[in-house]
Amino acid sequence: MKNKKSNGFPLFELLVSISIIAVMTAIAVVSFGAVSKKSRDARRIADLEKIRIALEAVRQVGNTYPAAIGTSTNLTGYLQQWPNDPKTGGIYTYTRPTNITYQICASVEDLGSTTPNIAGCPSLPSGFVGYYEVFNP
Repeated sequence: MKNKKSNGFPLFELLVSISIIAVMTAIAVVSFGAVSKKSRDARRIADLEKIRIALEAVRQVGNTYPAAIGTSTNLTGYLQQWPNDPKTGGIYTYTRPTNITYQICASVEDLGSTTPNIAGCPSLPSGFVGYYEVFNP
């Protein structure tokens, strides 16, 4: 009997290999998406903490918190650069109910970063699951 030498892979082996690569790619994409959400939430939390520190410095000097904050406010001397949301590029929501209280909200994408108290926070944009907030101590 004569052995027949093959010059390529059988179709079945190619299909199995392509299927394995497709499954591994899908798992990697899903894992990367979760890591990206957590890293953006970590940046939001760090941004709000930086704003909190700047607000406390403003209050130390002027005895009140600013009435409004944004990209061009009196926090210029206290923040090197105004932080924006890493996903949307928008600014964070700031409210000042009284001269000695404030609240800043950021929408978050990961359930582990949320807070149950959302009074004063705006409605959630699509793609977000909750809020992280800071307020005066």
